[in-house]
Amino acid sequence: MTQKHLIILVLVSLCATGCSWFDNQTTYFNTYYNIRRITIEVEDEFAFQDENKRTKPRLFVPVITGVDSLEKGPPKSANYQFLKAFVIEKSKLQPVGTKVDSILIKGSKILATRSRTDYVEGSLFHMAKAYFFKSEYLPSQQKCLEQVEKFPEGEYAPDSYLLLAKDYLLQRKVSQGRTALSKCIDVAWYRDRYDILSEAYRIQAEMALEDGELDKAIQPYKQAIAQTDDAEVQARWQVEVGGLNYRVGNYHRAIEAFEDVFDYSPDALTEFEAKLYKAASLVQLDSLQAAEDIFADMESDRKFEEWKSFIDAERMALERKRKKDLNSPAIIAAERKADTAYVGRHEVLAQSYQKGMELYKKGDYEGALAYFAKAKVIRTAVYEVANKYYTRLKAYDDAKRRIGQFQAVVSANPEKRDSMARLISRERYAIGRVHEQFSNVDSAMQYYEQAHDFAPVDDPERPRYLFSQSRLMRSVDPDVADSLADLVTQWYPTSDVSKQASTELGYGDGSNANDAERLFQAATAYRKVKDWSYASSTYADAAARFPDDAPKALYMAGWMFEREVGDLDSAMHYYGILVETYPRSEYAKEIRPSLEYALAKINNVEVNDSLLLRDLDGELLQRAKAGERGLLDQMIDNNRDALQIRGPDLNLPNIPGVTPDSSSGGTNLNNMLQRQIQGMTPPRGGQQVPRPNGTATPVPVPPPAVPDTTTRKP
Repeated sequence: MTQKHLIILVLVSLCATGCSWFDNQTTYFNTYYNIRRITIEVEDEFAFQDENKRTKPRLFVPVITGVDSLEKGPPKSANYQFLKAFVIEKSKLQPVGTKVDSILIKGSKILATRSRTDYVEGSLFHMAKAYFFKSEYLPSQQKCLEQVEKFPEGEYAPDSYLLLAKDYLLQRKVSQGRTALSKCIDVAWYRDRYDILSEAYRIQAEMALEDGELDKAIQPYKQAIAQTDDAEVQARWQVEVGGLNYRVGNYHRAIEAFEDVFDYSPDALTEFEAKLYKAASLVQLDSLQAAEDIFADMESDRKFEEWKSFIDAERMALERKRKKDLNSPAIIAAERKADTAYVGRHEVLAQSYQKGMELYKKGDYEGALAYFAKAKVIRTAVYEVANKYYTRLKAYDDAKRRIGQFQAVVSANPEKRDSMARLISRERYAIGRVHEQFSNVDSAMQYYEQAHDFAPVDDPERPRYLFSQSRLMRSVDPDVADSLADLVTQWYPTSDVSKQASTELGYGDGSNANDAERLFQAATAYRKVKDWSYASSTYADAAARFPDDAPKALYMAGWMFEREVGDLDSAMHYYGILVETYPRSEYAKEIRPSLEYALAKINNVEVNDSLLLRDLDGELLQRAKAGERGLLDQMIDNNRDALQIRGPDLNLPNIPGVTPDSSSGGTNLNNMLQRQIQGMTPPRGGQQVPRPNGTATPVPVPPPAVPDTTTRKP
């Protein structure tokens, strides 16, 4: 290479290096510097709103997870509860919304025009954070993936993997979230990012806690303590182990873990947390004097002076243990003093939550309601649980109050008893729901039973009250649950919960829960408890809604009144409609000779059996097709000699013993028979059964009667 060529090469290299340096400098000062500055300002604003800007102890609350089944791990379709803390609320985003958009605009500019500079990695990460601030988790996920694919071991790789894990979890992509957390931990160890490691381990621990797996929550911290040589970091993670045990109520293990903190080199904050929650664990174990000694020692240490509110808060728990009486004047006075001295402090609100739980467990719902209301004033570590208990106890309190008001209305206006009964039943059902949510199975069952038994029979919610009893008993006594579900399908076949009950009983998907067979089952159930009124109306409903099954329904109704009730008038009515409307059905053929014979016997007429029992089907059908007269008219006319009566549109003959006695003004069997045959006035008036020619015959719908609750329970 000649000297001339060498000079040209050096000049080109210098030019390229100079251009790269120039691009980096202009990109940093014109754009990237502003991206970092704006991101810091946004995060500072969030920290200020969360009151997390100052360094202070964390808040551990005992048994905050798994309380009375309200805080168990999320179902597959739900999200982990702890993730709510990562979501930026709209009220927090609004003041800095313009700045967040500016981050995205400036980052896009760098990616579009300065893609060869050293600030692409940082721009991708800051854009991902901006999308995360806006709760746009899919775009945030994409930017994180771009960053870790292009710079897998870059400066921002641990941060990006951690943010990517949050994006996945908030989108309910749990498996991908776990994988991202695992990658995050590997990269964070490689780059000695203990802050990222702590956050990643905390997320894993919270997931394990909500899944009910304490060992899986603690194991990552133990492994991390063994792997690092930084004694200060080891102490911090040891506090995490103690805090996990304390939160789930393993107070002996918590004390051991907090004592192990001092085997390392804790800073002032870590030392304070270890001593504070060791004393709190002793309080929970009723070692009150030992806890008092620790509190006194901490109060005398000036480096803990700024955190005195935490000590005073835990002293309140100690005094509740010591006094036993939760409503002691001394305790109330201490609470008022703390409320005044530490307005809105998280540690004081946590004590309100704990006292509310203590009152709730003692059955003092009114007192618990007031303390849960105090605990949910602002968002704290106890806000979600306190708000759940407050909402449910408020519903309980409101329902109790409304029941009292409705009962007062009934006392003043007895004529409103039925309408008030409907409202009272709904409030009792609401109270049952509250008890069920609190896992008070016996109380919930009691209120569900009261709601069903007290509700009027025409209340559309009544089936739901019975089905709730079945659902509640499913995990306690499956046999009882099946029996109750069976009653739902039989007594309330057309209700919306009948389908659910059918599914639970294994009748398929319940899509045919409203067909004729369901109505037949319901009628059979009513007959078993001798509720003839409901049974007859259910058969009438089946005949009206399902023409193909109408002959069977009419036959069963007539058979019930004839054989079980002994009401021959109603039996004749149903049989008459059956023979006249569905003459070709097997049921009509079977009953027609008996009906003819019964008509004669009702009129005390001597009958020639051979004449009555002959097969008249062919002749009657032929006349019916010709449209001459109604089938009953023909049947009676055909048997005129035996019955000595004429058709429905004619006057009945004078039959000795059954002719109306005008002098007495009464009604006799002949008149009843005439009305039945004409179909003008059924035994008990009501619903219409469609005839094939479009007309309708009245079918009796008796007044509803309450099912016999003494026999409804298995």
